[in-house]
Amino acid sequence: MTVVDDQVTHTFNVVNPTADKYGEGSFSLAPRLESLEGKTLGLLWNAKANGDTALKRAAELISAKVPNLTVKFFNGHMPCAPELLKQAAAESDAIIACTADCGSCSSWLTHDCIQIERMGVPTVIIASSGFEHDIHASAQAFAMPTQQFVVVPSVYNHLTKEETISQTDPVVDDVLRLLTRRLTDAELAPDDDDAQASETFTADSELATFEAFNQVFHDRNWTDGYPVRPPTPARVARLMEGIDGSPTDVVCILPPGNGEATVAKIAANAAMAGCHPEDMPVLMAALRAVAHKENDGPIRVCLMSTGAHAPLILINGPIAKELGINGARCCLGPGKQNVVNTRIGRAFHMCLKNIARWVPGVMDLDSIGTARKNVVVLTENEDESPWEPYHVSQGYDPTDSTVTVVFTAGEWDISLQGHVDGVQLAHAIGSVGVANNTGCSLGTFGQDLESIPLGRMLLVPPPHAIPIAEAGFSKRQFEYFLWEKGVEPVGRLVEPMRKLYADGKTRKAYDWMFDLSREQAWQQTSTVIEKPELYHVVVAGSVRAKDLLMPLRTLPETELVTRTPQGADHREAQKSS
Repeated sequence: MTVVDDQVTHTFNVVNPTADKYGEGSFSLAPRLESLEGKTLGLLWNAKANGDTALKRAAELISAKVPNLTVKFFNGHMPCAPELLKQAAAESDAIIACTADCGSCSSWLTHDCIQIERMGVPTVIIASSGFEHDIHASAQAFAMPTQQFVVVPSVYNHLTKEETISQTDPVVDDVLRLLTRRLTDAELAPDDDDAQASETFTADSELATFEAFNQVFHDRNWTDGYPVRPPTPARVARLMEGIDGSPTDVVCILPPGNGEATVAKIAANAAMAGCHPEDMPVLMAALRAVAHKENDGPIRVCLMSTGAHAPLILINGPIAKELGINGARCCLGPGKQNVVNTRIGRAFHMCLKNIARWVPGVMDLDSIGTARKNVVVLTENEDESPWEPYHVSQGYDPTDSTVTVVFTAGEWDISLQGHVDGVQLAHAIGSVGVANNTGCSLGTFGQDLESIPLGRMLLVPPPHAIPIAEAGFSKRQFEYFLWEKGVEPVGRLVEPMRKLYADGKTRKAYDWMFDLSREQAWQQTSTVIEKPELYHVVVAGSVRAKDLLMPLRTLPETELVTRTPQGADHREAQKSS
């Protein structure tokens, strides 16, 4: 508080919560060509519907303008294989890529074109309107100052062949121009980030100062839409007392924007969410779990997809009780019982938004979205569970504290009105909620997503877990049982994949399903999930037995909770032991 000429003002400084650095290194675009005459033009398709038609039409029109042009078609996926990118760069003088019409595919196509640019070959992306910000942010995430692209009005995915050609024709001259014009110095220079490290807010009352700060942060899209607390230097410093590290220590590089998550930046976002110092190790572990390179592809797809995928954070071990994290009644909802759950979830969300650019319309391209992006945090109800905790089943000690992050694609309430015995109860749960979804089919059938195994997580309250265990089921046996009983007619599994099959983009091992007549396809059944180990049972809730089944879009990633920023790679320790 300051008094000047009898006027009272209230002032506070706040720390900027955004990353200081994005990407690793800095690269320039490849030189453009003086002309395509006598050159080879590569067409890079990432398997998105009608992208092949658009590319071939563009090549047809360019060939009519450019003498002695050779055209080569490169048939890829999302992302394209490194070998294909090397082949395309080696065999082409310039490349057109298509299509960028959803969150993850736009980012991956940008990534693939940047790899080709680094090999010295100029590229141009054909993108759909609404995905321009994604391409710009993705280029910076992958250490390229800018990326060359043209924009068509509509997403190709839902167009007819005639409509695809009609919207491609007007941009072909721009494609040719971007491949053959001289780049400006501004396009070759790295982006400058002139964001202030901190700033000051002043008003005539504490409330007015708080409201002014919130309005500015809301306008910059730095919040989750709810009021946030000011990340003052003192509050940020207090949060950093919860860890053993310096403010500039890098905890991880966060996807999708590849922002550098330092201790200080994580603390700034945690301060906005109202976190306490003891929350910091849990938050850092959750962010490290998202940043794991071995699951980078699926996680990046989930963060950037037009689908409604959202992270769920499961906390196990002593830290859950120490912090007061709820895993019993109403553990997924709002309220007093979930104060700790909520503040950690909010901090996690704002770290991804402000440090990693997981911003709606920029690198989060949901078509509709989901309330689950108000990130859910829970612990397992270990006290009432008849089985070993989840983290113990993953190879950790019971005394370890861990954080597991997984991306969900929905939730189904399983409401049963009593049961006969434990065996019948297992059958009842296994018969409900196994329905197929497109994400499941993509993971099973799609060539480009073969490395993204999709599963299920079942939250089982103790009143159901106990009789099932007493009937002789171990947790692993119950998971296998759920997989075995989780079947659907083949017709339901293959129908969402008809277009990919027609384009030759499904795995050959499943061709027999598509070759069945429609009548046969509805008479035969198949398991919805490819492997039994992709089921994950967690005991949560209490008092009344109501199960919750969630389709998963990634493999669960588990991290050890430590006070050190970089943590400890448990999996490497397990290998060495």
